[in-house]
Amino acid sequence: MVGSPTSIDDDEHVAGNEEAQLDTIADDLYSLAPEEFTAARNAREKEARSSGDKELAAAIHTLGRPNAVAWLANQLVRGHRDEIEPLLALGADLREATANLSGERLRELSKQQHQIVYALVQQAKSLAAAAGRRVSSDTERGLEDTLRAALADADAAQELIAGRLTDALVPGGFGPPSPRAQPDRPNRGGRTTGSGAGGAGGTADRTESVEQRRARRIEEAERALAEAEASAAESASARDDARATLHSAEVQASQATERVKQLDDELERATAERSRAEAEQRKARSTLDRAERTLREAQRQVDLASARRERLGDSE
Repeated sequence: MVGSPTSIDDDEHVAGNEEAQLDTIADDLYSLAPEEFTAARNAREKEARSSGDKELAAAIHTLGRPNAVAWLANQLVRGHRDEIEPLLALGADLREATANLSGERLRELSKQQHQIVYALVQQAKSLAAAAGRRVSSDTERGLEDTLRAALADADAAQELIAGRLTDALVPGGFGPPSPRAQPDRPNRGGRTTGSGAGGAGGTADRTESVEQRRARRIEEAERALAEAEASAAESASARDDARATLHSAEVQASQATERVKQLDDELERATAERSRAEAEQRKARSTLDRAERTLREAQRQVDLASARRERLGDSE
């Protein structure tokens, strides 16, 4: 009996070591590209089994291969955790605003939600590009859904921040507006929550159910309005960007057109100058030809005069 506590402590220490080992191995595996995952996991499982640690080997075996969306989300968490944490804080604020039916606050936070999700998706695409991977439109939508799921649900947020997703997270609603407005429902033991059945309690339950439905409709309308306003703001921003891009392109096109005109004028002047130069060249060549003919004739006359002079000298 004296040795029993020590045995328990030893077991807990061993379990803690195995959990730490598994965490380290999982972190290593989920940092790999999806196509490298399975072979690396099997190798680590084999190592654990060879060392006699069957429980660790079995735990490693359960680690699932991430798909493209999960891999992208995991890399985003690993590479930009400081940018993921504001997303999770925003999710907590959104859930609180939803629970309190704070329409103005919900609209404000929903606009932030669109901005943060968009920025994180662009960041993830940059990470993928740096790794030589292309992000398809389906993968991009899956990542957006995963980020929104983390916004809506605290458990999903913890799954995301762990950086070990194997599949995309599915976004849900932000939950009931208030615990007091929840309808009676059976718990795991088969009992119901609330004030019970029949009598005044039943009337109160029915009243609460009507109030809950009204509150849910208000919440849905507020959320739809906030999302529509955020989407409109995003569209307006995209339009302004497109307008600025168009203006820049128009300025560049105008400058290019002016430059082409200048080059056309220069070409026309150069062509005229070339024509004049070619004419002068032809004229100079003709003059040279005449001068050479004249020179040859003069040289012939010199030769004749010289010969005649020599003949006259001989006759004397």
